[in-house]
Amino acid sequence: MKITFLGTGTSDGVPVLGCNCEVCTSKDRRDKRTRTSIVINHNNKNYIVDTSLDFRYQLLREKIKNIECVFYTHHHADHSSGIVDLRALNFTMRKSIDCYGNKSTMEILADKYDYFFNPVQKGGGLPQVHFYHISEPFELDGLKITPIPVKHGILSILGYRFNDFSYITDSSYISESSLNIIKGSKVLVLNALRYRGHSTHLSLQEAVNIADSLQIKKVYFTHMTHDILHRRLLKELPKNMQPAYDGLSFVV
Repeated sequence: MKITFLGTGTSDGVPVLGCNCEVCTSKDRRDKRTRTSIVINHNNKNYIVDTSLDFRYQLLREKIKNIECVFYTHHHADHSSGIVDLRALNFTMRKSIDCYGNKSTMEILADKYDYFFNPVQKGGGLPQVHFYHISEPFELDGLKITPIPVKHGILSILGYRFNDFSYITDSSYISESSLNIIKGSKVLVLNALRYRGHSTHLSLQEAVNIADSLQIKKVYFTHMTHDILHRRLLKELPKNMQPAYDGLSFVV
């Protein structure tokens, strides 16, 4: 199972428009962060987590021409707006695409993109998608998917465990029961917004503390703002932890 980071930035992306800070002007490509998303390649099939605002660009960059399905963590624009780009894949793959998420996420997306399902006119083409609510583990072609409930401020959103790999973004609180789902993973990806605290996202230290308590062998941090300079953070973290960057791949 190969995982590739399509994007590792927050809703603003990095560099931030109009900003001249050290990170936004960095020449290090690892400091160029599009909005957060990953692709999981398993048995030669591509599974996407979140269709970000930069989804089209990310697929072109990674030369991804087909996907099996999409898993949504939540409905916020930086994680879902790229859903409109599924239309092009419908045409090239000649099939509809299944999309999964918790009940509230998929209901909000169904309302926001109601014209997918109830078009007022024909012409131009619309994304062909099927929405599914998930709350229990299930399996697709040998890939066991376990939803991980977490909190994003007051919102109830999802992380996911795929076999021995766990992925969580935009969380601010992870319950004991959800931590138990993550335990035993070989690799964990966890959001770490910035050094300072935030009301709806884990800070870097909070993310480090969670990762350390779980004793997972390899941890990557994602969904990072322009407060974080990649090379500096890489030196500060324990050896089993590192900041992710766009295009980084690893195998589980």
